[in-house]
Amino acid sequence: MRRPALLVALLTLLTALTGCVAPASRSADRAPTTAAPDAATSTAAPAATATDPRTPDAAPPLVVASDLDNMPFAGVDEDGRAVGRDVEMMEAVAAAMGRTVRWHRAPFETLLPAAQGGFADVVCATLGVTEERAEKVAFSRPYFETVVTVVVRAGPGEPRGWDDLDGLRVAAGKGTTSEEAVRAKLPRAVLVTEAKEGLTSAERLLLGDVDGIAMDGPAADALVVGSGGALATLHTPLARERYALALPMDRADLLAAVDAALRQFERSGQMDRWNGKWGLRPVASAAGR
Repeated sequence: MRRPALLVALLTLLTALTGCVAPASRSADRAPTTAAPDAATSTAAPAATATDPRTPDAAPPLVVASDLDNMPFAGVDEDGRAVGRDVEMMEAVAAAMGRTVRWHRAPFETLLPAAQGGFADVVCATLGVTEERAEKVAFSRPYFETVVTVVVRAGPGEPRGWDDLDGLRVAAGKGTTSEEAVRAKLPRAVLVTEAKEGLTSAERLLLGDVDGIAMDGPAADALVVGSGGALATLHTPLARERYALALPMDRADLLAAVDAALRQFERSGQMDRWNGKWGLRPVASAAGR
């Protein structure tokens, strides 16, 4: 990222951590969400303070940054409270440490700088693990595995394989692993990373403004199901994707505690129960994908 852009991102993040930022979505990397657009901050539970007589020695809440814009993983309800599969998991991780969560909603592009700069304890935003990102933040053990795929129009003559997209316009969220996958696997496609004001990614696709949308599997599935048969996915995904939590590099103690909680949830079957509750299938069990 260029230096002025990084400065803007960090200033935006600092505003978010005071509860005054309006959220931004990941554009083509996201399915439509019904999250309340003006709910900037959501707190999972009342934050304990040193003067709270109920919990005089309570640990401070974990500051968790997220765009809260990717249901069913994370979003906000009509009352402005954080909800979703990852929200429940993150709150359980905090509870395992005897802490609560203080959610701070911020645009996606500010989230990694949040962890990198120590402005947040944890970033929870369906972040895909990559070597480049791992040079800037410490990742937890992966907690969900999926794919990066391409959503296309359904019907005769429409793309069904990678080669069918040669010379065609494929949209992907700027700075996402979907963008990386398009660059790596569809080098002859025309990559589109800029959003178009007033149109969702699905509308751009249906109107013919783009010919495909690269996105994570769960978001793609939701988009296809909601299209009434108008959309489909390519037969072969572009890449595997592993979601993990991101932490500042210098928080080894916190990372160890987070990993211990995630490991326990895997062993107890709690991860599977969260996935089932929210209608999600990790790629290992998604037969036929």
